Amino acid sequence: MATNFWESSHYTNWLFDEATIRQARADDLQYASQEELALIGIYFANLISKLGKRLTLRQQVIATATVYFRRFYLKSSYCETDPFFVAATCCYVAAKTEETPVHLKTVVQEARSVFSNYGIKTFPTDNSKLAEMEFYLLEDLEFHLVVFHPYRSLAALCGRLGVLDTVAEAGEVGAEPDEERFWGTGEGKLNLDDGCVQMAWFVINDSFRGDLCLQYPPYLIAIASLYMAVLLHGNTRAKLSETFEDTSNSQAQQHRHRTRSTTAAASSNTNATNIVTAHHVPIRDQILDFLAGLNVSLELIAKIVQQILSVYALWDTLSDGSEQDATRRANREVPGLKTGLTPHGNRRKVIHEKDLVTLILSMKERRDQDLLHPPEGKPLDNNRLMERF
Repeated sequence: MATNFWESSHYTNWLFDEATIRQARADDLQYASQEELALIGIYFANLISKLGKRLTLRQQVIATATVYFRRFYLKSSYCETDPFFVAATCCYVAAKTEETPVHLKTVVQEARSVFSNYGIKTFPTDNSKLAEMEFYLLEDLEFHLVVFHPYRSLAALCGRLGVLDTVAEAGEVGAEPDEERFWGTGEGKLNLDDGCVQMAWFVINDSFRGDLCLQYPPYLIAIASLYMAVLLHGNTRAKLSETFEDTSNSQAQQHRHRTRSTTAAASSNTNATNIVTAHHVPIRDQILDFLAGLNVSLELIAKIVQQILSVYALWDTLSDGSEQDATRRANREVPGLKTGLTPHGNRRKVIHEKDLVTLILSMKERRDQDLLHPPEGKPLDNNRLMERF
């Protein structure tokens, strides 16, 4: 198992650009739009999370299962496979990879229970089917099972490695990486409230609803999540607002002081002495200095933040039909964080999860029809001998 991200299969084999990901979904795009495929990805990320909680899996195991699911569908398509069966297999394999194995029979039972709520009655009852699917999954993953997650990067950025050892990445359990930190020297730490760090953790959890784990190294996602948490967390945002007000007042005072000093110097022809008052470094300057010292492209961080926000916007259109979801919409809250972000517009567009299930099943049916009657197929010639019968 690689302890160095830059030498791992995650970096060398499983990071792609947007064009490659779009090309990998060419078959599915024949039967669904880009937005519908993105909603399907969000839906199955939610489904894997629900199944993982039923199996009492840790969040890192759920994240690994989600990454497996997305990697598998870079080489396969929804219209040719059973994504519900694949999702259950990903949870089963991820639990073994993260050294928290779950019995095969338990996975099948819980999967049937969870999926039945969405009208899926065809999930196999034979445990051997899931065991067989495991080999197909491993083959498509090219047996690259080590996944680096942003959680440990977030802990290192905030100086919480000792506190968050339970979320150490695969291959790095209980040990510091020997190489230089890939976001900079690693000497600086950003001291934030526990609530702000927790919100950054939630943003990382929600980022798996999109394709960010297929596009960017985990440390960039961690930095973007931390940046969003600083802006969205109530106490931290309030401190930032106070800092801006204090800065504007201080600038006004400095301007008045310079004006008075100039007037006094002109009248008395003496040198004015500037009085410098020592202040602690404002939190705004701490954050700006910290981001500037990370040796990463802030333009790229802003792009990742925009992608995470677009995931929240799309996720907001998905409804499971529950009372909690209705309450969330009535309170104008977005899913996931439920705080800090306020959706705009009248939010009339609502897509129910059962509609997505219907779409997935119809995609498979239409694909089967196209395979039976291909457009390039030629009609058979009439056989007059057969007309006698």
